This record gives sequence, C-alpha cells and structure tokens, in this order.
Amino acid sequence: MSEALSPIESAPSARPPAVPHSLAEDIYGIVTGCILLALGIALLHAARLTTGGVAGIALMLSYFLPVAPGPLFTAINLPIFLAFWRMLGTPYTVRTTIATLLVMGLVGVVEQGLVVAAINRPLAAIVGGTVVGMGILAVTRHATGVGGLAVVARWLSRRTGWHFGAISMGCDAVIVGIGFLALGLERGFWSFVAAFATNAIVLVWHRPDRYLADA
Repeated sequence: MSEALSPIESAPSARPPAVPHSLAEDIYGIVTGCILLALGIALLHAARLTTGGVAGIALMLSYFLPVAPGPLFTAINLPIFLAFWRMLGTPYTVRTTIATLLVMGLVGVVEQGLVVAAINRPLAAIVGGTVVGMGILAVTRHATGVGGLAVVARWLSRRTGWHFGAISMGCDAVIVGIGFLALGLERGFWSFVAAFATNAIVLVWHRPDRYLADA
C-alpha cells in the first residue's frame, strides 16, 4: 500500500509554479484598476473629501484651484515617474505613465457621465476610499503604479533604511492632517476615514506571497 502524505506535508510540493499574467490580462487588469480609481476619485470629489497619496493631494488642490482632480493627478505623478525613470525601469515607467494618463481621462468621463446630485459624506468616504484602494491594488497586481508618493517612499527607504510602509503612512498622515486644517473638522475626519479605507485594502490584499501570479 502506498503512503499518502497529509495535506500539510504535501502542500509545498503540490503547489503549482507561478504563472505570469498574459498581455491581455495585464491590459484588462490595468484598465479595470484605472476605472475604479477614477470612480473613487469622482465619489470623493462629489463629497468634497480627500484621501491619502497623490489622489488625495489632487483632490485637495482641486478645491482651491480652478483645475479638476484628474489633470492635477497627472500633473503631480508624471514628473515623479520621469525623475525616477532609471530606478523604476523603462517598462514599468511606460506602463505607469499610460495608466496615469488613463486615470486623468477617466475621471472626467466618470464625472460627466455620473452626475451626483447629493451624496452622504460617510458613505462617500467608505465607498470612495475603498474603490480607490481596489483600483490601486488592481494596477499594482499588474506591475504598474499610479502613486508617485509610493515611488518617493521606495527611494527614501533605499537611501535611509527607513521602513517603506512607515514612510507611506507618514506621507498620508501629513496629507490628511492638512485636510483637517484646509477642509474643516468634519470633512477632515471623513477624509481620514477615506484614507484609512484606501490603505486597509492595499495592506490586507496586496500580499504577493499569497498569490501564484506575478506581483
């Protein structure tokens, strides 16, 4: 009679090798992520809230400048990606640039096609922040970025040895803190909730060790 390994003993050898995404899967995943990002930004913009990262900076500036959040999102991101081109590599930079431009266009499309007459700020904070996080997660899973601050945080982490997550959270804390001062207590609080929802999605689900496909 042949011996059978227990599920725990057989798991490592039974695990299939990682399979990279196809080009079609990458395109679909990146476009889906950009749509989610645009939808989340539009919901937060309708409620006059902000969040963390470059999306949060773009949203906050849009309340004080005669410029929509989509163009501001691109205007902040692109110089950072170009400045760190060598560190990021050409393929990643090209994908990221395309995704950033796509988000800019999609934010305008969503806001024109989805006119929000009234929105509850708690709902906008939770749903908008979550959807932004899902969008970031989707593009990240396909080796693409849409957050210039994450690139800066990675660079600082390499140069100083500081923890990448701590730097990213510090940047978001500064953005949300400014939100309290610039937007008022209520909008600042719900912006904090939105930033928390965004980061919670990324922290909980962006775990390459739990997936077989390439990160």
